[in-house]
Amino acid sequence: MTPVEALQPAIALLGAGTVAALTSRALRLSPMVGYILAGIVIGPFGLHALSEGDTTHLLAELGVVFLLFDIGLHFSLKDAKNNKRDILGLAPIQMLLCGGGFSLVAVAFGISWPVAIAIGFSLALSSTAVVTRVLAERELNSSPLGQSSIAILVFQDIVAIFLLIFANSLEADPAQLVSAMAIAAGQSVVAFIAAALIGRYVVRPLFQVLASAKVPEIFTMTTVLIVVAAAVATGAIGLSLTLGAFLAGMAIADSPFRHAIQTEVSPFRGLLLSFFFVNVGLMIDVPSLFTNLPVIIALALGIMAVKTVMIFLTARMTGWNVPGATQLSFLLAQASEFTLVVLSISAIRVGAPGNWISILVASTALSLALAPLWAGFGIRLSRRFAEKLTESSDANAKISERSTGHEKPRVIVFGMTDAGRIMTDALVATHIPYVALDNDPRRFISATTDGYSVVFGDTSDFRMLETLGATDAPVLVLGEPRFSISQRLTDAVKERFPNLTRYVAVNDPAERSRHSALGMKAYVVQAQMDAIALACDVLKDLGLTELQINDWTESMIDRLERNDPGPEHPEPAEVA
Repeated sequence: MTPVEALQPAIALLGAGTVAALTSRALRLSPMVGYILAGIVIGPFGLHALSEGDTTHLLAELGVVFLLFDIGLHFSLKDAKNNKRDILGLAPIQMLLCGGGFSLVAVAFGISWPVAIAIGFSLALSSTAVVTRVLAERELNSSPLGQSSIAILVFQDIVAIFLLIFANSLEADPAQLVSAMAIAAGQSVVAFIAAALIGRYVVRPLFQVLASAKVPEIFTMTTVLIVVAAAVATGAIGLSLTLGAFLAGMAIADSPFRHAIQTEVSPFRGLLLSFFFVNVGLMIDVPSLFTNLPVIIALALGIMAVKTVMIFLTARMTGWNVPGATQLSFLLAQASEFTLVVLSISAIRVGAPGNWISILVASTALSLALAPLWAGFGIRLSRRFAEKLTESSDANAKISERSTGHEKPRVIVFGMTDAGRIMTDALVATHIPYVALDNDPRRFISATTDGYSVVFGDTSDFRMLETLGATDAPVLVLGEPRFSISQRLTDAVKERFPNLTRYVAVNDPAERSRHSALGMKAYVVQAQMDAIALACDVLKDLGLTELQINDWTESMIDRLERNDPGPEHPEPAEVA
């Protein structure tokens, strides 16, 4: 192969990606859709500029590898504990319901049980690449919806690792299937332990040495080396490349160099993920697509509809309100990039009759392309449900019960502005019972659909506080200034709630002075970091230690950083 032939796939991918990104911005489409369409246009059924091959598959898989590394960077046992309702409840139940249902359908079409299980459970997975991009574009990573989605995706990614092991083991003697799975499970446990030890005793000292060297290039080289080497290491022992990347991220997650490493990896992740989506477009058999178009469309929509219903029901079972469960279910309804990997395994291709693998590949790719539009429809529908909650006091009571967990709230939050949301995030993360209220319909609807537990009401109505059992709460946080109301109620508040400490987020120093004169602790909040500072002071007054507050602060900053989709990813059209 000549140098020109070797570089041609990369040139085609870069050119297609550039055009797709610019076109997506001009048409206000999600970049994911643009990349997939670009793959179809330059593929073997379009301009013939590029076809599937080892190079394109490698670049696409590296995109998923770097994505899993980034997820590992943000994964911690503490986060898993905070999201145990989703990781131990919603995620496994959803996998069993969707995976079991799809497997039964596959068996009904004549596919053997082992192959049907591999296909069925791969369809039950959601796309980490798609969902994280949607969350970032809509700035939802720090919301309960974003946190739960990431927790579910982490669980699914771990399941996917073992699913790939299972699918690959089908090529071996069926009698040795159980032993092969047991060996793979043992190897994975050893890999997890090794990653923890290497992260603590090798990676951290290594980056301390690199930092002292003050050579910028060596930091980037070492970061890429760790990702690729970890992926190759797990691949060499028969496990997936993605497991190694995820473990490499976990090994660095508790390091003080995590943010610098994330900065170094981010351009590689964005670039290679765009290659992944272009490669999805290359995999679509256009003639087969048109020949079997009704079947492919029906199958793609059927997969998304079934998953939407199953995830909605599971979310409701685990305590989600209707608007939040609706948005979550539509967000996670698509198939996964791992589905395409499973369908490409030779044992799966041989085990499926006729051209069903091609149809499934096209349906999976179509579900990935439809995912942003499907999620947008879910947002509109969830907002409709949230609008009805503004008229239902019974629903408000149920939401309040979920937020307080049957405990009397220690904090009242009014106004789901950025400051109110961040304050609520802090209280949830530190397990402090609270009640959140808002009387602005737009903010209430937006917060409810994003998974926040909010009551439609006003703190100036003391009867509402009595109904919510919040009259003994020692702290009130106002997410927006309401000077005239605060001035009018100050004497009544001091009389009825003498021990209540009032915090308020204001817009400028003049407002801070006026509210301070009323005995309130006023903070000028003009950026998210200002809101974090306000939340930290509230947590400190509630008796949390500096270590607890610092841990939450770092976690919150990480989530806010993930909300930035990067300059190459345009904002989508508003779907309100």
